Amino acid sequence: MNPEASAADLIREYGTRDPFRIAFLMDIAVKFIDAKRQKGLCAVFDGYPFIFINQNLSEEMQRMTCAHELGHILLHRELLSGQVPLLEYELFDIQNTAEYEANVFAAELLIDEAELSELIGQEADLVAMASSLNVNVNLLLIRLIELRRAGREFRLPFTPDRKFMGRIGDSAGSL
Repeated sequence: MNPEASAADLIREYGTRDPFRIAFLMDIAVKFIDAKRQKGLCAVFDGYPFIFINQNLSEEMQRMTCAHELGHILLHRELLSGQVPLLEYELFDIQNTAEYEANVFAAELLIDEAELSELIGQEADLVAMASSLNVNVNLLLIRLIELRRAGREFRLPFTPDRKFMGRIGDSAGSL
């Protein structure tokens, strides 16, 4: 797999949007850890990539975290080449370029455009759409923003909260 492969490339190659399955098929180890402050992290040890995910998160947030970390491994390998792992306290910080790119990757991997278009056609609200797509509303907004940049017409009522993944103790652990 090309280290700069897009989410669409992965979906085509592996036939799934499941980030855990893709990581397994790419020989990327995924480990669950008991963390207090961080959602996840990724690192490369002796040339082998690892994703660590906070076991205390909801299944939905674990899935989003895995997709986000997979994005870092594929898009930002150079940041992982040192001895220090890429720690995620604010996974979806849209002010940081690498974080935003990992967010976009996660949104493209987890949110099917055809499903999203169908929900928009039904005039579902953002919360209902996010629930139906099994993602946090902020990740949905990132997907909508990127589709709009690509020429799709969407009216967005607000922009994502850049710190929605930053606090373990708040409602960020659920949809």
